[in-house]
Amino acid sequence: MNEEHQLLEYIEEGIVAHGGELGGWTQLFDGNLKLFDGRITLTGEIYEGEDGRREMAHCHVFATLHEYDDEVLDACVVGMGDDRDKALREAAALWITCVAGPIKSFLDNKPLCMTCQAGVADGDFSKGYAPGDYGLPGLRAYVGPSLARGIEDDAIHGKLDDSKPWFRYAAESAAPRRVHLVKATILSHGAEGWKRELEIDGHEVAHHDDDWPAGVEGPDFGYLTRFAVFEFPRNSAEIEHRKELERTIRFFAEHFTDYPTIDELMDAMVGKGFDADLVHEVESLSTIAFGRLYFEQTGIKYSPTIVRAHRDGTIETDVPLMSLPAYSRARAIGAKLWETLPEEKWQPLTLYNAESNAILNALESGANPDDLSAMRLFPSVVPDRGVSQETMDKAVETVFNMSQHSRPARKKPWWKFW
Repeated sequence: MNEEHQLLEYIEEGIVAHGGELGGWTQLFDGNLKLFDGRITLTGEIYEGEDGRREMAHCHVFATLHEYDDEVLDACVVGMGDDRDKALREAAALWITCVAGPIKSFLDNKPLCMTCQAGVADGDFSKGYAPGDYGLPGLRAYVGPSLARGIEDDAIHGKLDDSKPWFRYAAESAAPRRVHLVKATILSHGAEGWKRELEIDGHEVAHHDDDWPAGVEGPDFGYLTRFAVFEFPRNSAEIEHRKELERTIRFFAEHFTDYPTIDELMDAMVGKGFDADLVHEVESLSTIAFGRLYFEQTGIKYSPTIVRAHRDGTIETDVPLMSLPAYSRARAIGAKLWETLPEEKWQPLTLYNAESNAILNALESGANPDDLSAMRLFPSVVPDRGVSQETMDKAVETVFNMSQHSRPARKKPWWKFW
């Protein structure tokens, strides 16, 4: 019996023992586990533990939803134990506790097994209807219970409720499919605050927040994890828009070095039928994502927001980059392109944007390429297509004023060391 079969066997045993709202006939055969009267089928994949540690089981459980065009929800669960068997048993228990409820609730369209439906106006939380949206506004979403380690204070748990953005940016970052599973882990670092790790559809999309707004001080170390299932409406225009966005991102990236100038590439793309506004968004936003993927391991302090200059003459500050699919999807796609594109195609793509140019200027001035943690970048100005020069000048002035207000006594350009 292989470990994947063991994992599925432990899940089946737990589901049968639980019964009730998770009940129904089950069948485990040939590496496939049918649950909930055959409405879903599970398969498993187990990765080697860190440094070959047998007491840690890094598992992915894939749930195929037969009522939703066989879409697959990928849940990453990590079990720990004194030995391999106990680690697998814990991973199975985690899936049952944290993931099974949201999936079954989603299928039945009502909250079950400690799961709540998010974003229900005037909802009764005691009945599983949460007024807060957990960071998933406007979507049908079912949120599972949080699992805590190292955090025992009920007052802290009470603060980390449905009003907190547990899954903020999950929808903006998701691939162009209807149904998704998202995992959020928030980590307490005492007086230093909270960090968040967001994983969408397994490891397909990952996002790290260095400063997550918990609104309460936690212990020096501890964390909470929870999962949610959410969907875009059937025939949603957003899904089709995102498919076209991904096609635009990939073509732009794969052909970036094939044209003498960026204008020629963009004109060629419009000539091939790509939407001009989408091409512009990719040129101005997706390239920021590519550059950050390349440089962020050096410790540079990037701004999480940008300044937008709009065609109507307005200027919008503090726009979160992760709220813009042209950026957030480019991060996910870029991670794969880094693995598949030749270096001579990938590197120029990462060096194109203004942030990367500022970094190159710093390196030419003698900065240590292995440690750029003292370097801080202010928000970039990202204009709409066709914005006036007057509006651009105002936006640049806005960023300049930001730098002046934050500048220490010694005078340096905004992109240099502090």
